[in-house]
Amino acid sequence: MRDHAAPHPEGHSSDFIPVFTKARSALESAVQDLLSGDWEEGPRCRAHEMAVALRQAARNASWWETEGALRVIESLLALSRSEALPIRPAVREKLLELFGFLKKAPASRSA
Repeated sequence: MRDHAAPHPEGHSSDFIPVFTKARSALESAVQDLLSGDWEEGPRCRAHEMAVALRQAARNASWWETEGALRVIESLLALSRSEALPIRPAVREKLLELFGFLKKAPASRSA
């Protein structure tokens, strides 16, 4: 299983990892904003679209563990306000856990 193992994924430019990292940080900020509000539709949709794009990039790079974590984030961000609010503490905890994993993923993988 290769997850952030190579200096840059085969077929991708050498700036792929820094760009991916910036995009992951932007998604995390969008999710933090969503969690600090009332799970409003506009911010939720933006964060969901970002998660979809990052998941696809991770899949294209064969970063399977990262793709899996982003798939769960994507699923949680697909929850409507009425679905998310009753389980908000659990959603928040899982999202924070997943972002913690994503932050460690590049540094914890070896070639």
